[in-house]
Amino acid sequence: MERIYFDKQIFSYLFKGTDPVYQKFLNDLYSNKKNFLYCYSHGHLLDLKNDPSDIKYKELEFIETLVGDNYLSYHAANKTTSAYLAKPLEAFKDVEIEEEPFSLTNLFDNIDLSLTTPEENEKIALAKDALLNHKLDFGFLQSEVIAGEQNKILSKVLPFGNSSMTLVEWSEHLMDFLKLMQEDKSVYKELRIIADKYINNKKYPIDINDIDFNDDLKNSVLQKTFIEYVNGNLNPNGGKEITNYDFFINAYFTLDLLGISKEPSKSVKFRSLLNDGYHSYYGAFCDYVVSGDNGFLKKTKAMYKLLNIKTKVYHIEEFIEYFYLLSRTENDSKTFFDLLINDIQNGLVINSRQAITNDRFTTTIKPFHNYFGYFNMLENITENNRNYIFLSRKTENYSYFSFYREYQGVINKAVKLFGIDNNLKGEFEWEKEIDEINKKTWKGRTWNLGHITLIIEINSGTEKLSLLILFPETQK
Repeated sequence: MERIYFDKQIFSYLFKGTDPVYQKFLNDLYSNKKNFLYCYSHGHLLDLKNDPSDIKYKELEFIETLVGDNYLSYHAANKTTSAYLAKPLEAFKDVEIEEEPFSLTNLFDNIDLSLTTPEENEKIALAKDALLNHKLDFGFLQSEVIAGEQNKILSKVLPFGNSSMTLVEWSEHLMDFLKLMQEDKSVYKELRIIADKYINNKKYPIDINDIDFNDDLKNSVLQKTFIEYVNGNLNPNGGKEITNYDFFINAYFTLDLLGISKEPSKSVKFRSLLNDGYHSYYGAFCDYVVSGDNGFLKKTKAMYKLLNIKTKVYHIEEFIEYFYLLSRTENDSKTFFDLLINDIQNGLVINSRQAITNDRFTTTIKPFHNYFGYFNMLENITENNRNYIFLSRKTENYSYFSFYREYQGVINKAVKLFGIDNNLKGEFEWEKEIDEINKKTWKGRTWNLGHITLIIEINSGTEKLSLLILFPETQK
């Protein structure tokens, strides 16, 4: 089951249902709920948290009708992003009362604390906590090179020109920095104008087909690549672990701040920009990201290309047309085997290899068809006069885990095609089989179809869901 990630804007369009095109698309989404995994994330909840009205609860109820409990969220303590079984309204209860997990510190990391008192150290620590995640390096913005009105603008955020300000007063000023940019949208707009002028000056805009801005920034006053700059903000002393989450969110934000891919000044909002970064990050755990926001799409494509993330990014209008082709699936066992034969004969051969220790020969093929909407890699194996087909799933993005709903979806589709298995097991028994998967006692399904055997299981080598097809031994 391929994963589809709609940003909050798309869910809102579908929720309102005023456009006939979206009405029809919504019906198609409902009709294909068993073929795809519609996902939502912490980013959607943060977007809705900003809505002061009670309509957000109705929208959460609507979102649940599509996504069910397929929830993506980052766990700050464990520094991991995982799939959780949580419905939108349930998850939102926690978000309503929690502080938002931003990442804008490291402004303090180069401060000499040797002459400060314990009380001053405590205040600086509080300032660091106030800017928990988003880290910005403003060392390049020196007051002596920024004059006049721009110096006044910058002083709203970083009071470089105030010689009478003590270290503690400066730290207290920075504690209000994040709140200021959220409440006064002009502050962030003015800040990025300065950053753009003194670093980028329209020299390094994004071309989706050419991500040279990464290296080109070495020619700016930064004297660093884009990746080096972001890493430097996150880890100035080289002693910290940089997670994908920390890097991605900061990098997305920095694309706008440095003017590499910025939103129009009249529409940009600091909070919205941060939330877009969350959507872009969580989308990297899915197969498709869909939005109607061209600025978001541009940044997301740039980030994915920069980081070699193969998640496909679509404008909603393109995706609606594509979805009708994407939703085609196997209707019966004959279609399944016809597609399999076609892929063996005509699929893209990625690799062929002969084993050193035995007579196994393996041909790895990228199939045209995703089997059960899930398996997208095929290995044709010959060993000891027997032929095997091994189907697995390979993702070239951030995803390293499976949703439980993917196990359920694959099993139910297979049962629909092949019937009850050899052990009289039918559709996925939710609570029982989830428990078996967790205890690593799950046996999957096995079918004998004439002389052919099919086995769906968690492969002992890869520890991932797989489908093995065994053909009868050939006569010499």
